[in-house]
Amino acid sequence: MKFNNYCIRTRAELQQRLWFFARNSNINGFKHVVRSKNILVKWLWATVLAASAGCMAVLLTPAARDSAALTYNPETRYLLWTTTFPAVTVCEKFYAATAQRQFTDSAQFGPLIKNLSYNYRRYLTNLLNGMGSCTKEVCVPCGSTVPCDLPWREIIDYIYKSCSELLSACELNGVAFPCCARFRAVDAEHGPCYSFNTLQHRNSTHEPLMTVNRSTGPGLLSFRVHHDTAISVHSPEELSTNNLDNKFKFEVKTREENWVEFLFSLVEMANDPLLKLEELLVRGCRYLEEVPATALYTYPVYSYGACKLAESTQDSFRHCGCVHPARDLAYKQKYCNYTGLNCLVTYDANKNKLGIHQKKNDAPCLPSCSESELTTIHISKKWVSEDREEGTKVNIRMSSLPHLRYERHLVRSSLDLVVSVGGVIGLFFGASILSLVEVFYLIIRKP
Repeated sequence: MKFNNYCIRTRAELQQRLWFFARNSNINGFKHVVRSKNILVKWLWATVLAASAGCMAVLLTPAARDSAALTYNPETRYLLWTTTFPAVTVCEKFYAATAQRQFTDSAQFGPLIKNLSYNYRRYLTNLLNGMGSCTKEVCVPCGSTVPCDLPWREIIDYIYKSCSELLSACELNGVAFPCCARFRAVDAEHGPCYSFNTLQHRNSTHEPLMTVNRSTGPGLLSFRVHHDTAISVHSPEELSTNNLDNKFKFEVKTREENWVEFLFSLVEMANDPLLKLEELLVRGCRYLEEVPATALYTYPVYSYGACKLAESTQDSFRHCGCVHPARDLAYKQKYCNYTGLNCLVTYDANKNKLGIHQKKNDAPCLPSCSESELTTIHISKKWVSEDREEGTKVNIRMSSLPHLRYERHLVRSSLDLVVSVGGVIGLFFGASILSLVEVFYLIIRKP
């Protein structure tokens, strides 16, 4: 009984407060509904208020929906631009037969495997590149046949060519520079790679990127490679991984061609400064400094390829508890021994051949907000008999300075949404922020 009486009193008090608010509010229409003694006038104003509320909802729904949409506007004020030259990554091609011969003939490492069978030596060599078939003959724990403390990273550094052995005669727009001062070691799935104009080296964030403009003209990077390589051209924040489109990659075989040219065009992306204030899922991209907070993301800046590589590394590390010794030195404390390498080979075989897919991350890798649109125009390879210098000359040439770039904007920023809501409420109800404050004041105040 007491509870029922309390509910009745509360309902009566609330009704009285709302009635007081309607009689004294400055919001158009409410006072006419309450004060008018003519029933037709009451219903007329009630209908007008209901129709106004419906129209307001119809107008605000697209505004709320489109606030998360992006628009890409072309900009053609190219005379004022400075364009960043893309990164160029050079990775030595791995030939198992050559590597096995180097491994076996090495005075330092040869004695470690000289008493093993041919199949063992071949398998150990393939492990240097993360390949091989883990059969019962060779897939045994370390210590039984292969020492657990075998210096895998030292062997890999011995087998693969250093930067100075791989590259020479580097020039940018005709100006020579020391190759290994600008081609920096970067992480890759299989073996060391060297990248020009990259942001993914530990010291790269302190070095200015190479740029081109009206003064320099279209960029031309030239260098010579002295061993078979795989070369890729991509954005400075990106890595040359398996996720990079193959149309930006090409191979150089030094015995078949001594002159190679890669011709490309470039369109950059600029971002509205207000975009940085929005949530990740709203803008649909990450800025360079927005590095994921995961233990195995060891890269100085963010990129889609680095995110996918770190995600793949996390999956294999979760399964095997180690990282391949060919990977970046940032993983040095997590390098695999022979047992771990057998696990990685088996895991990769199951994933690729038996359909065991990687677990999808709850927060998928987003594109980089800074990535540029690169287009391959032409790749030319030939043998020039007049060229007597050693190695194959590679030219990475920009076809022309870009006359277009895109700017990424939100269709509506948070301020635009606030203005839209305020304008529509003012249009239909004549209300403002002060009117909204008055609503709470009149309801809380005792009649």
